[in-house]
Amino acid sequence: MTELWLVDLDLAGPVLEALEHDAPRLAADDRARAYRLPDACARRHRLRAYIALRIVLERAAGPRLRGARFVRGAGGKPRLAAGSIAFNLSHTGGLALIGVTTARAIGVDLERTRPIAMSIRRREEILAVGAGLAGEPVGDATSEAAVLRAWCRLEAFAKAQGRGLDAVLGDLGLRELGGRQLPPANINAAARGLARTAGIRVGDVRLPPGLYGAIALGGAARLPRVRNFPTDVPAILKLLSGGPAKARRRPPPQVRSTIVSPRRRSIR
Repeated sequence: MTELWLVDLDLAGPVLEALEHDAPRLAADDRARAYRLPDACARRHRLRAYIALRIVLERAAGPRLRGARFVRGAGGKPRLAAGSIAFNLSHTGGLALIGVTTARAIGVDLERTRPIAMSIRRREEILAVGAGLAGEPVGDATSEAAVLRAWCRLEAFAKAQGRGLDAVLGDLGLRELGGRQLPPANINAAARGLARTAGIRVGDVRLPPGLYGAIALGGAARLPRVRNFPTDVPAILKLLSGGPAKARRRPPPQVRSTIVSPRRRSIR
């Protein structure tokens, strides 16, 4: 079982907060991490993303997970203390991307359209890594969209491994992007081999215009399609009670593609 959810944190936010008030799911550590953020909007979005994640996890593994504290590895990636469910979360502005699976590893990343101040050389390095990890090119180095797609692939792969970007770049001979000069073809081949050795498949996530996303999944024969997280109480409760198999039978509600905040957060 693997599911991928896109959450509108502004549309679903009030409902998520009401559900959390009626039946708390967050751990104390979730709240502590959110309240470390200095910006009030970022704190609100982070808490809502955590609540949505807890609901998706409860759908997969039941209410026993309510209030359970996540264990964090050396790379900072959270995981459950016990059980076969793996998960990952990323959010940008008012949207979040949540991945949950019974596979051995998962990583997701979400980006919005934005200008990128980066040299052509660094862009070429990122594109070569992204193309190698997913086994397909992303576009030209002058394209912001191509760079963002490649970056999402790199982030998702690093998060699936739980090792961080520096470790992955070190494996590729690129401890720092733009550091050591390597031909793009060599970088591409090294990234392809890295994904193959790790047994992790990387692919793009189809999202509304202005958004870019990727998923990295361990041992996957097929990557899942993204689904829109419900924005009303009855639909969320139905999602919880139906379980993964039943909920797939109904079409998801629509989620706005508008990005409300310029801030970007990625949660490992």
